[in-house]
Amino acid sequence: MRFSIVTATNNSERFLAQTIESVISQKGDFEIHYVIVDNRSTDRTAEIAVRYQSLLKLKEAGTQSRKVSMEFVSERDDGMYEAINRGFARSSGDVMAWINSDDIYLPGAFAAVSQALLENPGVAWLKGVTSYIDENSEIPQPGMCNLYDRRWIEAGFYGPLFAFIQQDSVFWKSSLWDRVGGCDSSLRLSGDYFLWREFARFEPLYSLPCYLSCFRRRAAQLSTDMEGYWREAASRDQIPGLGKQRLLARGLKSTKLPRVLRLAIRRGFLGTPHYRYLPRPDSEGGSTGRAAHADVIDDRVTSAVLL
Repeated sequence: MRFSIVTATNNSERFLAQTIESVISQKGDFEIHYVIVDNRSTDRTAEIAVRYQSLLKLKEAGTQSRKVSMEFVSERDDGMYEAINRGFARSSGDVMAWINSDDIYLPGAFAAVSQALLENPGVAWLKGVTSYIDENSEIPQPGMCNLYDRRWIEAGFYGPLFAFIQQDSVFWKSSLWDRVGGCDSSLRLSGDYFLWREFARFEPLYSLPCYLSCFRRRAAQLSTDMEGYWREAASRDQIPGLGKQRLLARGLKSTKLPRVLRLAIRRGFLGTPHYRYLPRPDSEGGSTGRAAHADVIDDRVTSAVLL
C-alpha cells in the first residue's frame, strides 16, 4: 500500500517540522509519498521542508516504513484547496489524505488505516478519531469516535447540525478522489465540507475507533472564522435550508432538554440514521471483526466502548 499525503503551507515555519515528522516517521509495511505545496512563503518554511528532503535522500530521517519520498513545490496559489489539488495531481498512492501544516498524525495512524483497508477492501473512505492539541503541543482534549450517516453527509448536515467531519483524520482511496474530481479550488474555507458531500454521493463513510491525528487550536488560524466558513458554504446552491439547519442545531444545544430527548427530536426531523463502522485493529496486527453497519440510538461511540 502507498500513502499519498499532501500539506499546503503558507508561512508555516512554527509547527511544520512537527507535521513533517509525524508523516515520515509512520511505522509499517507501506510506502509514503509526501508532497508539500508552498505558497512562496517568506519565512523559514522552504528551509525546513528542504532540510527534511535532504535527510530523506541521505537516509538519515529515521523512517520506519518500506519507503518514504518527499516533494517540495513552491509556487503561487489562489488558496489552500488549489494547493491541495496540485499536490494530489503529483501523487500516485492508493490511499490519500491531507494534513494541515500545524496538525499532526499520531504514531501508528497509517498502520491502523492500512490494516483496516486491507481487511475491508470494500471501504472507500474512513475517518478515525481527531484529538486536539494546543500551541505547546499538549493534548487538553482527547477526541471521540463519531458515527456518520451517508445520506446526512450528502445533505450537508454535518457541520451546521451535527459534529464536523474533521479532515485531519479522514483517509480515502485514490479511486474515490478521481471520481469526484478533487476539491473545489474556488473555495477558501469550506472545501472539505463539499468534498465530503461529493464522496458521500458514491460511498458511505466508515468510522475507525483509533486515535489518528491531532488538530492544533491556535490563534489566527483559518478555522476560527466560522462565520466566514458558513457564509461561503451558504453561497453555494447545493445547500437548501442551511440556515434552518443551523438554527435547529443552536436551538437544540441551547435547551436544557435531556440528551435522549434532543436526539429523539433530531431523528423526528431527519429519520433514523444508518451508520457504518470498522473494528479497532488490535496490537497483534489483527482486528476484532469486519466492517459493520447498524441503526443505533446515538451518533457517538464513547471511549469506554471502542477506544
